[in-house]
This record gives sequence, structure tokens and C-alpha cells, in this order.
Amino acid sequence: MSNSIYLLGSLVGAAFISAAMLTHGLFTYTYNRRVLKERYGRSDGKKDQRFRLAETSFKQRFLVRLSSLGKFAVKDQAGVSSLQSLLARAGFRHPSAPAAYFGLRAVAALALPIPYLLLTMWQGKFAPINILVSLLFAAAGYFGPSYVLKILVRRRQDRIDRALPDLLDLMTVTMEAGLSLQATINRVSEEMRSIAPDLYVELQITSAELRAGIPRYLALKNLGTRTEVQSLKSLVAMMVQSDKMGASIAQGLRTHAEYIRTQRNQKAEEIAAKLPVKILFPMMLFILPALFIVIIGPAALKISSTLFK
Repeated sequence: MSNSIYLLGSLVGAAFISAAMLTHGLFTYTYNRRVLKERYGRSDGKKDQRFRLAETSFKQRFLVRLSSLGKFAVKDQAGVSSLQSLLARAGFRHPSAPAAYFGLRAVAALALPIPYLLLTMWQGKFAPINILVSLLFAAAGYFGPSYVLKILVRRRQDRIDRALPDLLDLMTVTMEAGLSLQATINRVSEEMRSIAPDLYVELQITSAELRAGIPRYLALKNLGTRTEVQSLKSLVAMMVQSDKMGASIAQGLRTHAEYIRTQRNQKAEEIAAKLPVKILFPMMLFILPALFIVIIGPAALKISSTLFK
């Protein structure tokens, strides 16, 4: 009896000590995280510039965690370099982004067929055709990320292109106020942060390259090369040419802004001119049959009832 009481008391004591140590560890961990957040979140919640540039979204952090699965596929440096440029155009600039991309393709190729195979095995209707469907799911999982990446690149380029006229107006005003090109880029990028975050990041990179001592023409050329936006590349070419010829960059920016707006209006008119042709087939397939049923249907029913009475 005494041995049982001693054993029970020992178990209760061990459980109490374990719970106390676990609680102490959780409180210590929480306190240290709060101290770090307060240390990095001072100055009214405004982070330092280098921390803002290092911020990543949850999507980017998730892809980086997949990098360990794709490290085996990043041996071809030429292919990795082109892929890294493509990922940078989509907004993924982490050094492990190519490995994460290959890891995501591998995971998608393995994960998509599994639910279908489990469903067919659970239903007991497994057949050779199911293997073919599983292979199609695997192919979709493998080639799907490349298609999604191209869509992300195109959308980001469209966002940068739409924000370009506002950027030109702000740069024209600031340069006519007497600021230099580097000071103009710093000032305008802060103003564009809430309007166009993608363009803000690109301008911050250009500003960092100028502060690092890279020649002005090369930093501007890198801006156009990173984004591959045609209107931005033409803007960079104009600024480089004006800088070499000694012409007024502000006047060139004003002229280029008017040219971009004219080009955008022409593009909108072109899209509007194509609408009648594009709407013809949906109208023939969906709208006209419904109109025929509504207009001719009652008359056809009345005629048929009269003839077959």
C-alpha cells in the first residue's frame, strides 16, 4: 500500500515539474519574441528601410521552404540564371527561389494524382484508364507552375505599365523643382509605395544601385532589363539618351508621359474596335437562341395546337 502511494506521489510530482517547466519555457519564448518585436518595431511602428526591403509575403516564405526539394535541379547555371530572371520579374527575388520553384513542381506532380488514386481505390473501380488519368494529373502538376509563373509575370508587368504615367508626372514635378535624378528616384519611390508597390520595389533597387556607385546609365538599363516592360524600357532609353546629350530630362519625361497616354488611348480604341467581332460568336450561341425561343416559341405553340387539334 505504501509503495503504491509513493509511486502515485512520484508520478504527480513528475507531472507537476514537467508542467511547470513547460509553462516556464512557453513564457520565456513569448517574452523573448515580444522583446524582439518591440526592438524592431520602434519609431512609431515604422521599420528601418533595410527591413522593409527584406520583407516577404507568406507566399514567398512558403515557396522558400520547398527549396530543399528542388536543390538537385539547380545544377545547370545557365538555365537557373534565366529562371531566376523570370522569377524576379514575378516578384520572387530570394536566392532560393529557383530551388523552391523546382520543389513546387515536384510536390505538385506527386500530390495531384494521390487524391484521385485514393478515390478510385476506395470505390473499388480501379482500371488501366485510371493510371492514364493519374499521369495526366501528374503532368498538370509538373507543368502547371510554369504556366502560373508566366501569368504572374504578365500581371506584374501590367501593374507596372499602368502606374508608369503617374510616375512620370511625379518625376517631372520633382526634377523641375531642382532635385537631381537620384534624389528624384528616392522621393518618387516613396510616393509610389502605396500606389504601385511593384514599381516601388524596382525604384528602390535602382536607388540602391546608384548609391553603390554603379554608373547612372547602367542602373537605369538594369531597371528596364529586370522588368521587361516595353514602355519602361523606352523610358529608360530616353533618359539615358537625354543624359548623354545633355538635354533636359524633365522635358523629356513630360513628352514621354504624353506619348504613353496617347499610346494607351490608342490601345483602348483598338480593344474597343475588336469587341463587335469578339461578341459575335457568344451572341450567336447564347443570346439569339434565347430570343428566338421567346419571340417564336408562343407563335409556334399556337400554330401547332391549331393544326393538330
